[in-house]
Amino acid sequence: MTPGRLASLAAYAGDWLRSDGPSGPLPFGPKADFRVSRAVYIVCGWSGRILYVGSTTVGVGTRFAQHAKDVSKTLDWTTAYVIPLRDDTPVRDVRRIEGRIGLAVGPERNKALPRITVSR
Repeated sequence: MTPGRLASLAAYAGDWLRSDGPSGPLPFGPKADFRVSRAVYIVCGWSGRILYVGSTTVGVGTRFAQHAKDVSKTLDWTTAYVIPLRDDTPVRDVRRIEGRIGLAVGPERNKALPRITVSR
């Protein structure tokens, strides 16, 4: 993931993007010290390929700890990129941003991503 690609993906957050902007690469693990409550995150494997896109409204550290309980993930989820969202981002917008980023990168391991709807 290049800094330019990460910035491009962060642009999907629009006005909901926090002013401190995206972060990464960060080591994936249960003790991630990233204090953001709402975010979209991208996880890569040892190969550098994007394996998973997810979002959280409970905090990045909490969500990573939940994922880390699954041994299959801890074996090959190595690097994370975090797109921090403002604390007042509505849950539906968090999920919409996750869906757009997921569609853009095509992660290898997601079973499902939020559906993207277009307002008319």
